[in-house]
Amino acid sequence: MATGGMDEASNMKVVLKHYVSGSPQETDMHLTAGTIKLNVPKDSNSIILKNLYLSCDPYMIFKMMKLERQLTDPYVLGS
Repeated sequence: MATGGMDEASNMKVVLKHYVSGSPQETDMHLTAGTIKLNVPKDSNSIILKNLYLSCDPYMIFKMMKLERQLTDPYVLGS
């Protein structure tokens, strides 16, 4: 585990290409590779976790849609 150093690890993320209508499809997203800094502040109780699987909760569908009015901010496309 990194403790304030500049250690990095490879990282994959799922990026939303465009807002969806209906159920999200695999074509609505793309997988990108990059790196992530493994920074944990010294004397912190923080931990770094590695996700093995991605599961989209049904709640997430509303964040992927472009609605006129939302209670929370939608996802920013491409991030």
